[in-house]
Amino acid sequence: MSSHALEKFPRVRLAQLPTPFTQITAPELGLKLYLKRDDLTGNGLSGNKARKLEFLIADARAQNCATLVTCGAVQSNCARALAVAAAQTHLESYLILTGAVPAEDDGNLLISRLAGAEIEFLTSTDPAERDALLARRTADLAASGRRPYVVPFGGSSEVGALGYVQAAFEMATQLGPDAARFRHIVTPMASGGTYAGLYLGFALAGLPIRPIGAFVCGSATEWVPTLLDLIHGLARLLGVVVAADESDIRLIDARGAGYDQPTPAELDFIARFVRATGVLLDPVYSGKALYALWRYLECGALDDPADVIFLHTGGSFGIFPHRRGLSAALAGLEPHAADVGAAGCLPDAPVAAQAERPATVALHAATAKAASAVHRASRRATPHRSPELRPAQTISIASP
Repeated sequence: MSSHALEKFPRVRLAQLPTPFTQITAPELGLKLYLKRDDLTGNGLSGNKARKLEFLIADARAQNCATLVTCGAVQSNCARALAVAAAQTHLESYLILTGAVPAEDDGNLLISRLAGAEIEFLTSTDPAERDALLARRTADLAASGRRPYVVPFGGSSEVGALGYVQAAFEMATQLGPDAARFRHIVTPMASGGTYAGLYLGFALAGLPIRPIGAFVCGSATEWVPTLLDLIHGLARLLGVVVAADESDIRLIDARGAGYDQPTPAELDFIARFVRATGVLLDPVYSGKALYALWRYLECGALDDPADVIFLHTGGSFGIFPHRRGLSAALAGLEPHAADVGAAGCLPDAPVAAQAERPATVALHAATAKAASAVHRASRRATPHRSPELRPAQTISIASP
């Protein structure tokens, strides 16, 4: 199937595409890696959410909606991107942001306000309370004639995930014959739409590249069914059937001390990486995910670092609320400072989180019997199994 399959879906062009590939080298960290720079999709509308919003806003317009509504954390990249995109497309935006109300506007929150978003805070972070409030406010907006369109958490609906089906085809075109050399693309993950779009997009493009989700919240056990639901729902939207099951899901635990709680080691890694490459990482998503990937690469959990792409999903505005921690990390950047994270191979985590981590370095993957089973996603350790797509006729994605 070609990228023409996406032409039947309405799309509003928002992102600056295609985004470039960059090979970065950070000798101090022993890191050499290819980046797909989706942090460069725009300015205020930067990061991976821009691709999703192209399809979501087009869908909202097709339904004659006038107000975009979403929820997220106080420093939500999706909420900020939605607010900016709404301003660009002359729609209203209503944001429900969870967590402690900040003393002052900063980072993504400040930009959301500048873009004219109407913001309501919910101090509870309980998803059930958040969803209940979202439902009530959506009903209120509808009753007042504001014609709401709900963008789910992270923009991760089947419609939003179309953005990363398109991204997979974009990468296939950019890489050309070199695409076959890559085995994995690692993406930061907090809602799953990017992962689902990449999974199905690369399969449809006939490439052996498979996503690995570096999750910054939740658990492997929770993520597996969520991702499978998104993948199968997206396949139905595109009119194909995909034979994906639990054993196809590849995950890296990038939570560290918890969501939006960067550890000193993570902040130190971010500071060193930016100094070595000039590429900004945020302490909530891209920085945590790349730090976790670096630790796994250091321990040999992936067979060959040269066959890995890291998807930089943006989030640079999230740097500013963590200015104190990053300033402390910068103070420690002396010529003979100790290596980052030299104490071990697994990403840092509080003791309570260690219970569900493997005793040895491994990627989380699921089996049919246990969604939280763990094994290495290595070319030598596990034979590669590509998904089989079945639209009108069977299209088998050959194993390399």
